[in-house]
Amino acid sequence: MKTVTSVAGITNPYVKRILSNVIGKDPLKILASTPRSLERFTLGLSDSQIRRSRTKGKWSIRQIIAHMCDIELVLGFRFRMALSQSGTPLQAMDQDKWADGLRYHKVEWRKKLRLFRAMREDHLSLLRPLSRQEWRRFGIHEERGKETLERMVQMLAGHDINHLKQIENIMSSFNERNKN
Repeated sequence: MKTVTSVAGITNPYVKRILSNVIGKDPLKILASTPRSLERFTLGLSDSQIRRSRTKGKWSIRQIIAHMCDIELVLGFRFRMALSQSGTPLQAMDQDKWADGLRYHKVEWRKKLRLFRAMREDHLSLLRPLSRQEWRRFGIHEERGKETLERMVQMLAGHDINHLKQIENIMSSFNERNKN
């Protein structure tokens, strides 16, 4: 698995933003550390803090955890499709419809976090032993086109970092409120 060295030449703004989070970093190490980071961030937080968003209309920590769990499910399926049926179509998802339809604002976030950890560990055991040829297997994402397994993993790692930063920002707002 290669690390991202540059986002030059990437035209999709979302892909460019997410991949910029992992330039020079090992995506598999990021994926392995994310469950611990989430557990560390949520340790000792009250239910009120877990439900609070930084600003109106933005997700809370609870909603972010639910989203990350569902993304893990979706990417796990995509990994398996690319490995077993390289070239297969990959359906896009509308995260806001998932958040509303699956009631992210009401989930039992501790259960979602445990599920996230279990799926992530399973996915890492699937990914770590892959050969160079297997990393090149791909799916055809309906919005972004061809995505190799390697690119999917790089994107997932960048996605993790993106949401961990969001959680840190939410948590910093707790300290700001306590100062006032």
